[in-house]
Amino acid sequence: MPPADGPAPPRTLRVATFNIRNGLAWDGCNSWPFRRRATLRAIQDLDADVLGLQEVYRFQLRWLARHLPGYVVLAGEGRSSRRGGEMGPLLVRAGSATATGATTRWYGPTPDVAGTRLPEASFPRTATVAELHLIAWDRTVQVATTHLDEARKENRVRSAEQLLGWLRPDLPRLVVGDLNATPPSGTIAALRAGGLEPVLLPEGTGTAHQFTGRRDGVQIDHILSSGEWSVRSATVHATPPGPRLPSDHWPLSADLTLS
Repeated sequence: MPPADGPAPPRTLRVATFNIRNGLAWDGCNSWPFRRRATLRAIQDLDADVLGLQEVYRFQLRWLARHLPGYVVLAGEGRSSRRGGEMGPLLVRAGSATATGATTRWYGPTPDVAGTRLPEASFPRTATVAELHLIAWDRTVQVATTHLDEARKENRVRSAEQLLGWLRPDLPRLVVGDLNATPPSGTIAALRAGGLEPVLLPEGTGTAHQFTGRRDGVQIDHILSSGEWSVRSATVHATPPGPRLPSDHWPLSADLTLS
């Protein structure tokens, strides 16, 4: 029951994004076998209802899923022409939402053909898009997790424009991911023009640190929401859960309310 002196606080949905660094990279003492428990603990500490991951290989996802029994995994597809390699899965807290549909698309001229890529892109890039029915609000929303081109800004902008075309304007929308773009960029401007606003972080707060542990790096990981959402808070989780760094990125979360 609400307290006698006022209404109950609004319900919130915690949404998060985390580039966990691909598990095949040789990073010395920061390689996946040495830090996977730190990555797991960082995910547990996020306590997210909906979490988008990037740079995930299937063997990493299998290991994490075994240790995260409270989550439903929407795995998506790997980015290669054989649907292997890095992927962008969505993790949804069991009991908070049910998935009514999920798909992977590739940025480029044939987005439903695995391995499609934009001109001069080093790798294919994908988005995993899901429709979730939020139990607390009894409403369906759309969530996308993505990882954009690391080198070519024109490909990032084109990807943002394509992604907007894959989202339904009649549903509340959320986009999370490693956009490889800072807030004052054409990529963010394109998403804002499409009705998505990034959550605001304290000035000087970064998300990428290249295994240095620094907190003032560039902010290239983002959570963006359509106008139906209100942002109550946003946090970069820049404290490692132990002696190991969980990734070369810090995770980012936001507490949102749905009107």
